[in-house]
Order: sequence, then C-alpha cells, then structure tokens
Amino acid sequence: MKEILVILITTLMINNPQPVMAQQARDFTKEEENKKIAITFFYTFYNDKDLEKARAMMHPEFINHHPYSGKGIEETITAVNKHLFGKYPKFKVTVKRVAAEGDLVWMQSYTQNDPGDHGKMSMDIWRIKDGKIAEHWDIIQDIPKDVEPSSMYN
Repeated sequence: MKEILVILITTLMINNPQPVMAQQARDFTKEEENKKIAITFFYTFYNDKDLEKARAMMHPEFINHHPYSGKGIEETITAVNKHLFGKYPKFKVTVKRVAAEGDLVWMQSYTQNDPGDHGKMSMDIWRIKDGKIAEHWDIIQDIPKDVEPSSMYN
C-alpha cells in the first residue's frame, strides 16, 4: 500500500508540477538609490516648490493615486500648485523615516501647512522606474491638538 501511495504522489507531482517561486535577491544598492531619488523629489517638489525640476524627475507614465491630485504629471503639478501651494504657500514637509524594497520607497513625513501649524503625518509610497518617480500613493492623518507631534514619529 505504501508503494502505491508513493507512486500515486509521484505521478501527481510529475503531471501537475507546482512552480516553486524563489524570492528575488534584493539589490540594496539600487534600493538606496531609489530612496535618494524619492527624498530628493519630495523636497524639490514640496519644500523648494521647484515644479520644473520636479517635473523632470517624474516618469512620463507617472500615475498619482491621491484622489484629488490628478493622475498624470501635469494634472498632479496643477492640482498641488492650486490646492496646496495656492492655499498654503509656506507648506513644508520633513521626512522622518524611509524604507525601500525593490522599486518601492515608503516615506513617513511630518507636514505643516504654515509655520507653527500643529501638522499632519503622512505615509507616501513611491514607485521608481528608470530612475524617476513613476507612481505615488499616500495616507495623511491630522495630528490631534492634544498630542505632541513628535510622539507620532519618535
């Protein structure tokens, strides 16, 4: 009986092979480069407000998943310029943590609409393609007035 079971299992494995998915080796050097690209873009776009330089750092196929920022490069730049910088010309972001895996970069940030503003915490995810910003997702959370902002990132 044991021999029949071994033959049956072997036959099933040969006739229905399940591919074994090996985990891709991580390229830590590339991941560090991707983190630098994302941080540089983030500060160029949001703090320096250098929209031309930021535009050049965005991949032609850029997709933004923020619901009010448009989908492509031009829609995103127009929306951020109008709805964020237009209302809050002194908007500032400070990166607190950065992590990367493959072509994705995660960034936790503290943002202030104006100096002295209690602020918000944000988590942005950037996909890097060909050395440029190709995709963006974010989650933004108000920091409650009775909470010390640094407790959200320290």
